[in-house]
Amino acid sequence: MLTLDRHIWLRVIRGYVLVIAILLSIFSLMAFVNELDMVGRGTYGIADAALNVLLTAPGRMIELAPATALVGSIIGLGELAAGHELIAMLALGISPLRIGWSVTGTGLLLMAAVVGFQESVAPYTDQLAFKRRVLATSGLESFRTEQGFWTRDDRRFIKVHQVLDGRIPSEIEIYEFDDRGRLRLVTWAERADTQNPHQWVLQGAVQRIFEGNTVVTKRLPSLPWDVSLMPAQVELLVLPVEILSLSSLYQHVTYLKGTGQNVERLESRLWQEFSMPLSTLVMVIVAIPFVFGPLREATAGKRILHGSLLGAAFHFISHIVAHLGTILHLSPALTVLSLIAVLCGVAFWYSDTVLDVTGTWEIVSATIARP
Repeated sequence: MLTLDRHIWLRVIRGYVLVIAILLSIFSLMAFVNELDMVGRGTYGIADAALNVLLTAPGRMIELAPATALVGSIIGLGELAAGHELIAMLALGISPLRIGWSVTGTGLLLMAAVVGFQESVAPYTDQLAFKRRVLATSGLESFRTEQGFWTRDDRRFIKVHQVLDGRIPSEIEIYEFDDRGRLRLVTWAERADTQNPHQWVLQGAVQRIFEGNTVVTKRLPSLPWDVSLMPAQVELLVLPVEILSLSSLYQHVTYLKGTGQNVERLESRLWQEFSMPLSTLVMVIVAIPFVFGPLREATAGKRILHGSLLGAAFHFISHIVAHLGTILHLSPALTVLSLIAVLCGVAFWYSDTVLDVTGTWEIVSATIARP
């Protein structure tokens, strides 16, 4: 049976590769057209736009994973059906249920790949592309290295040693000089609350004021700071939630909850990201009845069309339901997972109906009798 599993896996995976190559090419071309609007700003050129599209490709692959799983599985199983290989398997006594489990195995592999891309590859490449574009289009004199973020605002120098979870500046140092170039004020803060983009709140602040030969030290639990950074500089420090890894987003949501802030929108985003691998696996299960179920007598093109429409409908409806849940203040977990649960239930119901072992020879007879 291991040989059979490997044969089915290779066919279905080949379907995945074909579908992701087509979808990724289409959506990358659309992304490149959108990037052309940025060309000419600062030093941002066509080569930068092309590199940006290339770096953000892993993120698009994650977004396309559920549709890829559905259509790729339909294509892979459809090839087996077109070559009468499914008939041979059924004639040898291999039940449709057993074939369905083999296909589900590829779904688990694809699910694991999505998790790996979500946590490591996509966040790194998305953040790299984002930083390159911001720096190129804004012409900032700031820079961000592994040792921290440095920038200058007139006679004020600012250093942020690190950014926790991609959105919380921590270990902040602000050096202010007078018009004679003498150090006047040094401010250090443990971290900054950046919910208000125009006025940050420095937490655990320590100020040292230099007055002649004396130094006055002040310790403040919180210190409002009118942000003097340009919007592009703030973007380099506080990354958009869309390009954070799943673990970083979870830690950021946990931090905001601990400080009593509203996290409904971020929680909805977190659950959408969390449900992506699960949606991918469910779509593989949904694909099985397309070959063994009511659509088994349809042409390959019709099966692919129906699968594509279902994948697109699921994508749009899931986003609509998530936004409605946020507006109505419903549980993010309930609103995001409810649609997946309904789709999974329907898929299992159809699978249980069409993958009945006692109906194996009926499927064989219907397939052989088909002109």
